[in-house]
Amino acid sequence: MIIQRIPTLLGSVALFSALSLVSFAVMPAQDQLLKDSELKNLAKSLAKYIEARVDEKGVSDATGDVASNMAKLERKLSKTPAQGDILASPGDIGRAIWLSYDYGRNRPKKGKVAEKKFVGSVFSKDNPLMYAVWAPSKYSASSGSYPLVICIPDEGVRPVDHLRDHWADRGVQEGVILASPVMPEDSGAWSGRDGIGRVIVLMRAVYEEYGVDFNRIYLAGHGLGVATALGIAEKFPDRFAGVIGRSGDAGEASPSNFRNLSTYFSGGGAQVTKFEEEVRRMGYSNCTVQPAGVTADVWNWMGTVSRDSYPSQVTLIPGSPFPKRAYWLEVPPSEGGSSRISAQVDRGTNTVTVEGSGITEFTIHFNDLLLDMSKPIVVVANGQKHEDLIPRSRAVVLASLFSGACDPGRVFVNAKSYHLPLLAADPEDEGK
Repeated sequence: MIIQRIPTLLGSVALFSALSLVSFAVMPAQDQLLKDSELKNLAKSLAKYIEARVDEKGVSDATGDVASNMAKLERKLSKTPAQGDILASPGDIGRAIWLSYDYGRNRPKKGKVAEKKFVGSVFSKDNPLMYAVWAPSKYSASSGSYPLVICIPDEGVRPVDHLRDHWADRGVQEGVILASPVMPEDSGAWSGRDGIGRVIVLMRAVYEEYGVDFNRIYLAGHGLGVATALGIAEKFPDRFAGVIGRSGDAGEASPSNFRNLSTYFSGGGAQVTKFEEEVRRMGYSNCTVQPAGVTADVWNWMGTVSRDSYPSQVTLIPGSPFPKRAYWLEVPPSEGGSSRISAQVDRGTNTVTVEGSGITEFTIHFNDLLLDMSKPIVVVANGQKHEDLIPRSRAVVLASLFSGACDPGRVFVNAKSYHLPLLAADPEDEGK
């Protein structure tokens, strides 16, 4: 039985809310310190915890099993940079989460484009999510994880035809999982709740069944789908490794939230040119434009790009209801205007410096890859200094796992909210 990692959602509003986890210091690298065989029991207990939460039965016992299995790993980690605490090793927690999916039990179709439907979340038996999917002919989760490309086709093109006609490169077909949703008939709804919901739920449906590399999930658009892909990525920049636009223009998406999100364009128009110029003006240097690029060029680009789950610098222009989070930085929804926030980590001084305007509150999500959580952490918010010792929390990890806020490539072990005082240029009344 495949256990869905997100609660059953009854409507699009619920869907959107659910989308929203030196002394001898921990090494700042997402290394796996334990073997898969050593993580096996923890992985099983994590799967049972999710099942208990979904069934609303046996949650206390399942939580205890997770705690017990984590405790058993302390001795193995005692002489590692994690200092005996698995919560100090996001790489191991993430790997245990990946193993908890037990991908080996699945027997998906491979070597051909398959048409499938998904029932769950806001999609019912009477109104399922229809999509096409391709897995390499030699796909095997036991051999490792695979990049995933979520492909939004052009208007009027069937997903199955899109995958067959536009992704027929041998390198792609042998190394990538491809999935393409049936988008709403009204193209005006593609960038709204219905269109965005289909893309996000499809991503989850695929990585529940296939052994996906969560740090190599790409969002691609063709024709009209290019602007849609950029609009979705702008709202959820930390979910993807990169955005691919082919034979279509960029639309009105702003590159402000793309500081850590790479983009690739081929066959674009004036709005792609404008997007690239804005990226350069902002100093990001992560936009690639190849006007005559083909699928093989996309494949080569993908080989150079993966998600940076824990970037040292983050910029976020919030919206309502999204975007409200970028990587380890989160803010309340904003109605727009001039709201802006940026934050930078200095691991050497264990400090996060935050600057923003039009925002009165923010939350930082912590782990030992960002900062050394065995020491006090300093947060400077528009010049106001806070210093706290932030404990690692198993409860936070489990809650984030169930809500979908974390994934195998992105694990945080606690969070803290802070007040952001006004800058001199801000309105006199906070919140305006």
